[in-house]
Order: sequence, then C-alpha cells, then structure tokens
Amino acid sequence: MNSVDGTGTGTLDQLPSWLAELTGYVGVTDVLVNGYDNVSVQLADGSSIQAFSPFRSEGELALAAQDIAARAGRRLDLASPFADISLADHIRVHAVLASGCSAKTLLSVRVHQPQRLGLQELFERQFMSEAELLLLKQLVIDRESFIISGATGAGKTTLLRALLAECSNERIIIIEDVAELTGLGAKVVNLQSRGANVEGRGEIGLQQLVSQALRMKPDRIVLGEVRSAELVPMLQALNTGHRGSGTTLHANSLVDVPNRILAIGRAAGLDAWVISELAQSAVRAVIQVGFIEGRRQIVEIGRLSKTKQGWLQVEPWANHG
Repeated sequence: MNSVDGTGTGTLDQLPSWLAELTGYVGVTDVLVNGYDNVSVQLADGSSIQAFSPFRSEGELALAAQDIAARAGRRLDLASPFADISLADHIRVHAVLASGCSAKTLLSVRVHQPQRLGLQELFERQFMSEAELLLLKQLVIDRESFIISGATGAGKTTLLRALLAECSNERIIIIEDVAELTGLGAKVVNLQSRGANVEGRGEIGLQQLVSQALRMKPDRIVLGEVRSAELVPMLQALNTGHRGSGTTLHANSLVDVPNRILAIGRAAGLDAWVISELAQSAVRAVIQVGFIEGRRQIVEIGRLSKTKQGWLQVEPWANHG
C-alpha cells in the first residue's frame, strides 16, 4: 500500500497517531481491530490485508479505545461498553470494550472519502448514469423527499451528502447518531444524539431530535439513518409540509424496503395500514445503492406505492415517467 502524502486527507492531526497511520493509506475503506494482536485493513477493491498491530497488550488497546471515545465526548467503560464515534470529519469508529459481551476490545473503523463529492463528481466516477444524474437533480429542485437504501458500505452516506450539497444554501437540519454529514455550509444545522451519563440520565435520542427540529424553521430535515421509532415523526414531518427531506435505510434491495419500513412502524406501535399510508404519501423516491462488478453505484431507483390490496411496495421509477 502506498501512503498518502497528506494532501486532501482531512484533519488527520486530530487522530491518534496509530489511527492516522492505519487510515492514511490509499484505498483504505475499513480498519478492523479484533484484539490487540489482530489488525486488518480493507481496501476499496474488497481485498483485506493483515496489518502490523500498534498495540502491545489488551490493556493498551482498551486505553486507546477509551481515548478515542473521550476525544469525541463519548462514554466507553464497563457500564457502557459500546460507543459510536466520529473523528476528523471522515473517520467513524465503532468500539466495543472488553467486557461481559466480548473477551477482547474490538474496533471497527470506517474511512469515508475526505474529499466532498457532488452529484457531478459521482457521475464522473460512474456512480450513476447521466439519466440518473438528471433525475436526482430534478428531485432536489422539485423538493421531493427520498430514501437512500443499501447495505453497509454501499455508498448511502456518500450519495446523501452529494444530494445535500445541491441545496446547501437552505436551512437543513441534519440529525445523526454519529456526526458524518458535516461541513455542508453555514446555514446547515447538525444535531447529534447523546447517550445517558453515569447516572443513567441525560439521554437524547433521534426521535426527540426530530421533534425538536420541527420547531427550528427548517427548509429540509435529514435523518442520517433511520433504524427505529424515529421514522414515525420523520414521516409525519414529511406529511405536514417539510418536503424535500431524506434519510438512509439499511436494505439489501428495493423489494426489501417496504418490509423494513413496516417492521420499524410495527415496533413503534403502528399497524401496517397506517405506516403504509404515511410512507407512501411522504416519500417519492427510493434510491438503491450497491456494488456492481466491485464498484459502488446506484443499482435502481423506484417509487413507494401501494398495491390494489393496500400493501406497501416499490415500483420501478420508469413506470411513473
């Protein structure tokens, strides 16, 4: 692997030296630490390389994990052994401290592109076709709400950032568990959830932040990723005038998106008919991203609709013109 020269790599000086070294190579997308003596690096082509471990013991690795959490103002201890952490504006770390659930300290590091790619740049990198580029630009202009779906690492956040860059002169309220959609402009407001303190108090979840965002005079509301009950106030917001908003969702294909939405709605206490009505009327486009021949790109674009029997479905966009 060839080391980068430091140009355009983001603020690596904010990182611990060992993490800056492991993430500072061309093509690195992930660094996986499975205990102090097992460190691997994954590259953009999907290959994995065993790396030299910078740690001499499990204790040293645990201290390094807690240092990362402290830099981001996150708690990581035996009472709260998990943490999601954002560093240097393009590094995301999930940490598991050695505890009752794991004999080793585990780190999963995701490295995002430090350069900010717009829709045009993604098109030039073959992330999308020219027709898809024009469609996405028109969705932004027409203030149509959207869901970006895909598997982990498929490019959901990359595409979401590019879409938001098209309207960064507007007041966009961005809500995330871990701050990744930063640096988009002076009018953009970033809100981040917060875990409970050592006394079990002070937790602020995504659902509460969505409700608060509605009172902040947003032009658009963006939920970095929807996993649970925060979907309900988000869909309600989209149905009450906050058009042009968006979120991402884990789903393996467009066909899986309705089931994911219904499952989240049921977990929030809504029946299938109610969540289907909310989703179908709130969201226009569903954009599936994934890997084709080893390259991240848009797989398909569809639209939420309902079958004659009232079931939520996604139809190919071409059926709607």
